[in-house]
Amino acid sequence: MKKQGVNEKTEHLNNFEAQFKRSTIPLLVLQLLSEREMYAYEMIQEAQRRSDGAYKMPLLYTVLTKLKNQGYVVESRHEISEANRTRVYYRITEEGRHYLSELKELYSVLTAAVEKIVY
Repeated sequence: MKKQGVNEKTEHLNNFEAQFKRSTIPLLVLQLLSEREMYAYEMIQEAQRRSDGAYKMPLLYTVLTKLKNQGYVVESRHEISEANRTRVYYRITEEGRHYLSELKELYSVLTAAVEKIVY
């Protein structure tokens, strides 16, 4: 079996992390929005704060657009910041709350199963 170099191992770990985040970002976005309406950068900051900086949200606007197209979130308002930038606030819909509940249940089942296998 061929030994992997450090760069190749790092690449594999980064790929695992990217796939994990692609799968979990919708769950986290819906959870945050179930607590209050937020704008995108605020969601990024909140995820980093709650995870002690370990969880960064790449491609958040892509996820928000997808969730919006699926009817799980809506743009609730637009505000102009002190820096004269438009902030788009998002809010979860009732359909989004139902989907969030289903995602949380599935996440719980799958993570418990993985933990039983790994640990």
